Amino acid sequence: MPFGNVNVDYAPCKSVGQLKSAALYMIGMKPEQRRAGIVKTRDDLYAALGCNRNNFANDILVTRKLNGKSYSKLKPNTILAHKMSISFHPDDNGKLNYKLAFKIAQEFAEHFIHSKGYEVLFAVHTDTDHIHAHFLISNCNMETGKSYRRSQHDLYEMSEYFGQQCRHYGLTNSIRDNFYNRNLDTVRDKKTFAETQMKKRGADTFKDELREVIREEITDPDNRTFEDVITALEKHYGIECRVAGNTVSYRHPLYKDKNGKLVSVRGSKLGELYTRKGIENEIAKNRSGHTQAVDIGSDTHSVSGAEITAGRAAAACGNETGGLPFGSGQNVGRTPSPVTTEPYGRRNEVSSGADNRNGQRTERSLSEFFERYKGRNGDNEQQSTPTPQRTGTIRKKRSR
Repeated sequence: MPFGNVNVDYAPCKSVGQLKSAALYMIGMKPEQRRAGIVKTRDDLYAALGCNRNNFANDILVTRKLNGKSYSKLKPNTILAHKMSISFHPDDNGKLNYKLAFKIAQEFAEHFIHSKGYEVLFAVHTDTDHIHAHFLISNCNMETGKSYRRSQHDLYEMSEYFGQQCRHYGLTNSIRDNFYNRNLDTVRDKKTFAETQMKKRGADTFKDELREVIREEITDPDNRTFEDVITALEKHYGIECRVAGNTVSYRHPLYKDKNGKLVSVRGSKLGELYTRKGIENEIAKNRSGHTQAVDIGSDTHSVSGAEITAGRAAAACGNETGGLPFGSGQNVGRTPSPVTTEPYGRRNEVSSGADNRNGQRTERSLSEFFERYKGRNGDNEQQSTPTPQRTGTIRKKRSR
């Protein structure tokens, strides 16, 4: 499946000054650009959909007023516009010209932005070796006034669509086999402000516990597919997993909200590693043991067999606190799955991720793996039926 390079890692425009500066920069009309003789684009290589291309900033501000969307310098967090770009590989310059790049950018803008009711300014830049196009997108829908939303799934579709465009026009060097622009090994876990504050106080969160056992199952050599990891989480830890397409959510078997209901969290809220594509990417690297391109969520990685067998399991969970404090052998908060061969809430043996000389897996006990939970849950471990307790209180974000 082809993917193109769609970049959304730009700071949005949160003031009128930033908005006007961004629009002028895109079309090469900033005073400093003109004084320096910098030519960013040509008259036939920039356009706007839904508004005037030379008056983009004022037009979208009028749209906001018509829809009752206020803005002022007293509200510094109000997003007025989003930025985005698509780029082509320099090796395709022999097949690509500026007019074709403009056509591709226009089709892209119409398909993903203007057709959904948002004004957009786009321009093909001519001042670099690699041809690329910039987009400036209004954050206010022309009809409904709703803010522009771009989820990870939307970005996936954009990258796939752009890749198909490049393939259609024979721009093979601009196509890659992966969706993610960055190495998942370097992506940090997503931490809310509440989690960060709890971490500073030395408190554990249910999200930390979920992350740890998910990583443990990912590094288990017995788990060769995404489905194996999901089944193992349910079987060994009693974590109910719900999968809908590319979305996966996890339900902690002990953590409940104030109404006594078990709490679920999406993998994307834990971090990219815990999404379906993140898990599949890690499993593919574990199975390969050598450098290869992985077509399920990451750019090409260099992974050695020694790194996998000697250090992956320890590196995966050595720097995090957490882990499900199970030990009672009781089913907690869910009906056992047909694939279960041992009680929920207990895993008798946990793989260390390494093999011995006889090909047998080296095992370690739960008491060793969750050593840090002995003090916190010592009383519960002595009971046959522990009372589920919350691992921490996650504060809701304050509405602004």
